[in-house]
Amino acid sequence: MAGMNKEKKRILAIFLLALFFLAGRQLTNMVIEQQSAREQGEYPMSRDVYLLDTFCTVTVYEGGGEEALSAAVEALNRYDDLFNYSKEGSDLWRINHRTEDRVEIADETLEMLKLARSMCELSGGVLEPAIRPVTELWDFKEEKKVPEEQKLKEALGRVKSLAWDVNDGAFIAYDRDVRIDVGAIAKGYIADLIKAVMKEHGVSSGIVNLGGNVLCIGHRPDGSAFSVGITDPGSKDGYWKALELDDISAVTAGAYERCFEENGIRYHHIIDPSTGYPARSGLESVTVTGPVSAVCDGLSTTLFILGEEQGLAFLERWNADHDGLYTAYFLPEKNL
Repeated sequence: MAGMNKEKKRILAIFLLALFFLAGRQLTNMVIEQQSAREQGEYPMSRDVYLLDTFCTVTVYEGGGEEALSAAVEALNRYDDLFNYSKEGSDLWRINHRTEDRVEIADETLEMLKLARSMCELSGGVLEPAIRPVTELWDFKEEKKVPEEQKLKEALGRVKSLAWDVNDGAFIAYDRDVRIDVGAIAKGYIADLIKAVMKEHGVSSGIVNLGGNVLCIGHRPDGSAFSVGITDPGSKDGYWKALELDDISAVTAGAYERCFEENGIRYHHIIDPSTGYPARSGLESVTVTGPVSAVCDGLSTTLFILGEEQGLAFLERWNADHDGLYTAYFLPEKNL
């Protein structure tokens, strides 16, 4: 590095920044202001960790300081322990490897599953937490191969929608095949929890970025909103639209975030529960903004699977019951 000229250093910095964002689940949202968080004085201050199967960044612009950052990272570790499917002893691991119908779980897990079940009911199973038998067949990291059709068919037969509930501190299964996947809601839900932790430690302005799931705490210290860019992988500059966010969240479900190509067909990670295959709705991505990040997370996946026309109708029904607080941005697929 000592002998590297300025231009090479600049190129390396750009590459490392791109690598950081590409590793996350939600490439689509990039917080523009965060890029300068490490180049200024005491504020803003940030912490980066790899948890929840993605890169996470918490940034404080005003209030709380290092104590708030430490508390946020400690909480992220706790929720990784609770919600990590592959971590033996986590709540979700114990649910999916249960030997009895009832599994004692933490309060945070119970509340997350309660919201997931509610959104499943309202969407008619489009957002399906019991889809784990199907999603575990898809590997978008290492093998990157389309599962055998017969195995997918058998897995779909084991998706028992709403054959489970949560009550009195426990997960209750009504069918032995029930296995849970909360990937469509977990990061948004955790972002809400981290926001609460940071505010408890005095943060009045900050950002929680969990692999691109962006939650803004308040606004910038100068009173202006935070700027968040929605990525368009087909455009020259990489952006489709810039959003101004003030104390709300933005979450994107995108077909290009985790995907692979086989026989000229792109397969992405947003699975349609009715087919077991990636949703084919004519969309590249859906970004949802609103006050509750968990709801934004769940809605973005639901609307992506439904497609723009049905998605807008569903969002209208949702907003009728939630004071019209959620907004969706549909980016059409370029090569239909």
